Amino acid sequence: MGSRRARDRRTMRIAIIGAGGAGLTAAWLLEQEHDVVLLERDVRLGGHAHTIEVEVDGARVPVEAGFQFFGTGPTYAVLNRLLDALHLERTPYPATMSLTTTATGSTVALPPWRGGPVRRSLTPRALADVIRFRRFLAGVPRFLASNDTTTTTREYIEAQRLPAAFVDRFLHPLLLSFWCVEPEELQGFAAFNTLHYLAGAAAGGLRPPRQVALEGGLRTYVDALARDVQRADVRTGVGVERVERHGGDLVVHDSSGGSHTVDRVVVATNARQALALLGPLDGLEEMRAQLARFEYVDTRIAVHGDTRLMPADRSAWSVVNVRWDGAHAQNTVWGPGHSHDVFRSWVTFAEKLPEPLHPVVTYEHGKVTPTYFDAQRRLAEVQGGGGVWLAGPYTAGADSHESAVRSAVTVARALAPGSARLAALGG
Repeated sequence: MGSRRARDRRTMRIAIIGAGGAGLTAAWLLEQEHDVVLLERDVRLGGHAHTIEVEVDGARVPVEAGFQFFGTGPTYAVLNRLLDALHLERTPYPATMSLTTTATGSTVALPPWRGGPVRRSLTPRALADVIRFRRFLAGVPRFLASNDTTTTTREYIEAQRLPAAFVDRFLHPLLLSFWCVEPEELQGFAAFNTLHYLAGAAAGGLRPPRQVALEGGLRTYVDALARDVQRADVRTGVGVERVERHGGDLVVHDSSGGSHTVDRVVVATNARQALALLGPLDGLEEMRAQLARFEYVDTRIAVHGDTRLMPADRSAWSVVNVRWDGAHAQNTVWGPGHSHDVFRSWVTFAEKLPEPLHPVVTYEHGKVTPTYFDAQRRLAEVQGGGGVWLAGPYTAGADSHESAVRSAVTVARALAPGSARLAALGG
């Protein structure tokens, strides 16, 4: 290990495969010390940081089709340090929520007042659910601090001894809407990941959690990061066909017919894609074995203007609006800003797509089970073996954009420990 680290501190040729948050940040960190080529098969950079502009009433409205929610607290500490380094200002907003049961049309707004009361959310049962949910949130920070990734969502909820009716009509649909998977799949997810996004909500009392937004959307962050990558050779619309080993070098063959002979490869794709790329390489048996343990599910997201996917009572319209049909829960995001009726909805289980319809995008999301975290820990032990490094959310904690950025920091600590940019991110 010592000799490998010594070699990794000289100037090297490095190929990064994938220009999502992990790959783009890795290029930004590594280019100060190394010769970097960044290859992205899509025509755009950013991966799940994907802002789409739609025209409504003559105005161009930015809508996040992928990753969106983050705050300024410790859960997103490294991402915020990256945004600071890029001199990007963030605007705070209250992340209000609503939960509508489609069978009855009843809606619970969180909180149940928005400068005035949301009257339909002031029923005794709705208020009891809101209060019980706040009590549930109070225990989340302590559990997350334990770093317990073996307890499933089902086990955690059962241990809270909550009324079954509250779990069935309120808590389970709310949690399910964040992932848009089958109910049984969510029950098997690690509670550490399922509850991760609630960490910032726990300290707010009856106030909604504070999130932050960038003017122009997350595309602003991707564009700023790309502009700051000045030395690396960044190529979009260029996928990778295969990775081979020739002697002591690695050779990356791209879809344009080109080849890149390098000292190190950083694979910044998801685990499924990484496994396909690394299949022919010898000496990576354990890495491949762990990559094969990660599972994914396809999810569809529609950008649209269909108000039928929002609560019938407009006073209950929130930033996040959950629809529960008794079998599946999906959410519709409105804003922040609320200047136009333009929405982003999960439509994986929708029988009919909303209208008017703007783009529909499909993403692969990880099934974040205890097995996911066990494979993650085992991958950390073989990182850098054979000159191959892995980056992406699946390598660094809960499934979030913060983890994508943290994974790039992990790679840079080993390959470019003297990077001034790494120091700026707390490396």
